[in-house]
Amino acid sequence: MKKRTFIIVISVFALLFIIGSGFFIYRSIASISEMFKLNGQLQAEGYYMGEFEFKMLGCAYYLDKGQYITAFSMLNELHQQLKTREGLLKVPDFADKKEEMEFYLSLQDPKTGAFMDDSYPTFLYYEPTLNVVDHLELLAKETGRPLQLKYPLKFLDEINTPDSLKALLNDLSSVGWLGSKLPKTNYMMASCYHSFNELERNNLYHFTPEWKQALLEWFYNNQDSKTGYWGPRLNSTGELLNEGDLSPTYKLVTLFVDEQGKNLHSEFPLRYKDEMLLTTLRKLSEPLPENAGMAEIHEWQLTRYHGIKLLTYYLWDGVTPENRRTARTFMEDIVKSKFAMFYLENEGAFAYYPGSKTATLDGTGDAVSLLDVVGVLSNDRQNYLWGPPDQRITDLGSYEVSELRESDLAAILHSPEINSLRFYKAAPVSGNFTTGVVFLCYPWETQVLDIMDLMPKVKQWVNMTPQTMGNWTSKEAILEELETVQIESVPVFKGELPLKLADETLRNHGELTVIGFDVLQVPRYKLSFVLH
Repeated sequence: MKKRTFIIVISVFALLFIIGSGFFIYRSIASISEMFKLNGQLQAEGYYMGEFEFKMLGCAYYLDKGQYITAFSMLNELHQQLKTREGLLKVPDFADKKEEMEFYLSLQDPKTGAFMDDSYPTFLYYEPTLNVVDHLELLAKETGRPLQLKYPLKFLDEINTPDSLKALLNDLSSVGWLGSKLPKTNYMMASCYHSFNELERNNLYHFTPEWKQALLEWFYNNQDSKTGYWGPRLNSTGELLNEGDLSPTYKLVTLFVDEQGKNLHSEFPLRYKDEMLLTTLRKLSEPLPENAGMAEIHEWQLTRYHGIKLLTYYLWDGVTPENRRTARTFMEDIVKSKFAMFYLENEGAFAYYPGSKTATLDGTGDAVSLLDVVGVLSNDRQNYLWGPPDQRITDLGSYEVSELRESDLAAILHSPEINSLRFYKAAPVSGNFTTGVVFLCYPWETQVLDIMDLMPKVKQWVNMTPQTMGNWTSKEAILEELETVQIESVPVFKGELPLKLADETLRNHGELTVIGFDVLQVPRYKLSFVLH
């Protein structure tokens, strides 16, 4: 009887443990979308959130390794911290750039040298540290101070030999069943070492020639011959997960070729380019998963950008005209998606997560980088992708008129693929389509802003925001990217055709040129008028 009672008691405790554990795990998993939402919200409130996504990857790592208690405990602890703000660091208002530089230098861990919480796995330290270093490098240029950290980057000593590096790469390139179901694996941390030269450039750490050789050899030997991609492989079968990982592949290509696609190392040429091209096109065509949470939507958006950059920077010369047209459709779709899901009209900038009500540096930086990659911010880039203006613009003719009527503009108003119209006092010269603009209008409803409308708003937001650094980018990095974009604000009209203003321009200057642009800001149609 006692034995039976003992068994019943043990069974009850076991059942309670299972139920309790199940509830604990369910609550942890259910909190993930809220945590991403809180991350964006806290960035907007001015908290330093540079470690957040890497902490999430640390939880995923422990989960995949079967260390469930550690994983879910860390996840719940992080969730609680995000909700209460307890222990989070709010970025102060800086008197000047020197004060800002001192603040970010103070974030370094004296023990590890990393800009990362030392309770997480060491392999996570590299990327958040590099993000802060990049920001400090820009601040150093502005202040005229040398970039010198307070402590050496000791955490890198753990992988500074060829053998220790290979052991880490082997670990991060293997994923279990559970890890394979997550939006992102820790293979992305393996791919981060492609940028080791950034630390060397600033004399912050030096890797031996043997280490660099081992890095190249490992990735050279682990490129998949069927897809041309890199990525994690399943523990059970050795099979490449999901045909490879797009974001790490985009990064790792830079180890082997420059932005013109030329090999950097004769002994390690980039292989399987045709396979890589076809895989990239397949991945870019993948729709957003149904019922996707914030993490999945964020990852989908990020991989579209990386895929387009991989395609257009490193593979473009080998892309057929038909595939270029397909790629163009992908680019148009992702630009439309970026505006529809992330642009906040009341702020003139972009959120990091869909549904967020506040713009952030990460969201705006991602959008600016995307627009740059698809050719929106640079004439040279646009010419490289789509050819010179005379190959892109359909000339609808030049007409003498004594008074401008709406019917005179019918040809360009009804031209396909037009997103916006820019009105010029004279025909643009040298392919410069952002000067000489008198006003612009959107002939019908659209969510994609003309670059003449968008850039002044974005620049104003970036200059005015108290945010200084996000998870991945910084205020200084975005401002540097925007330096080359010189656009003056012009009057904007939505849904109405300002005939009176157009007619006044024609009368004052004796001529008027109207050019229609698509969502990629490519000039498609031109219509000219001369005063009779």
